[in-house]
Amino acid sequence: MAELKLGIAGLGTAANLVLPYVGQVQNVRLTAGADIRPKARAGFTAAYSLPAFDSVAELSRSDMVDAVWIETPNHLHCEHAVTAAEGGKHVIVAKPMAASVAECDRMMEAARANGVRILIGHSKIFDPPIRAMGEIARSGRLGKVIQIDSWLYNDWLRRPRLPEELDKKKGAGFVLRQAPHLIDIAHYIVNAAPVALSAVTGRWDPHVSSEGNAHVQIRYASGAFASLSLNGYGYFDTSELTWDIGTFGATKPGAGSARPRPRSNVALTDGQKFSGLATPAQAATPTSTDAMPFFGLHIVSFERGVVRQSPQGLFIYTEEGREEVTLPLYLGRAAELIELRDAIAEDRDVFPNGEWGRENLKTCLAILTSASEAREIAL
Repeated sequence: MAELKLGIAGLGTAANLVLPYVGQVQNVRLTAGADIRPKARAGFTAAYSLPAFDSVAELSRSDMVDAVWIETPNHLHCEHAVTAAEGGKHVIVAKPMAASVAECDRMMEAARANGVRILIGHSKIFDPPIRAMGEIARSGRLGKVIQIDSWLYNDWLRRPRLPEELDKKKGAGFVLRQAPHLIDIAHYIVNAAPVALSAVTGRWDPHVSSEGNAHVQIRYASGAFASLSLNGYGYFDTSELTWDIGTFGATKPGAGSARPRPRSNVALTDGQKFSGLATPAQAATPTSTDAMPFFGLHIVSFERGVVRQSPQGLFIYTEEGREEVTLPLYLGRAAELIELRDAIAEDRDVFPNGEWGRENLKTCLAILTSASEAREIAL
């Protein structure tokens, strides 16, 4: 394939985090979009002079497209991924992969039957510091991973939400939208099978019908364990502990002393949710940053040392003291496109693939089960 022609399914907030990077990847070209909202389609066409279809089915039938990046609501991931695969299109699907494990199985079967790949997008595995921590673990330089401690505090519950974005049955809510990132990080770095999980969750914001905090402990077959803490109530942000650097490597100076984001009306309609959304034309340039992305704070303990992120890479703590390793610049959402492009060219599977996404969702659902039933869940 001389060129990978990409279509975007879903032209809302998440797509605006993807679109700026498509033109940054050699041999990948944006060719079409799809959305059920006429205004979104018109904005896309005006910004890119490309067609925008009114359904994923129509997008998937188009000869203009080799792969579909699915940024539609979580409960539609399965339907849209299966439709794309049956149209012979490779798939990038945002986390969580689907709303149920059974849906993950349907998606993988459709991909196998049609000879296409499913890549799990919006994964922190693509962030250079997480990749580098995993490489250190696999190299054996510091011995085995023995413990991971992760903290993520943000204002997820204060952001504008549609009812479906808070519904666990639709693969949404705070835990199913935020925990997949920390689980990806832990599973990738430990690189061993998770064997058991115990969790507690809380629902302490009376304005929002979703859990807003969670603590999770995962045990792995290697003997390592991960301790994950999440809090989305908005009073504190972990960027205050990471040099004011946030998710995409952008600095948020003074975030610690600022007042919390005002609470939004959580019972939004589509019109209210998207009325202030930047059009693709307004979101067409990637944010420039020289810092690494920080999605919370992660400390990885090895037999012979400890590793955590620094603004430019990693701090490595050993008997010799602290060493800083500088890493390549953050590629943003271009990383997923590079992985799919290269996997097709090299005739190999992608990573993270559907099996990885299924395991991640299975772990997330186990968090909710463990918390509701107050027991450890075997994985």
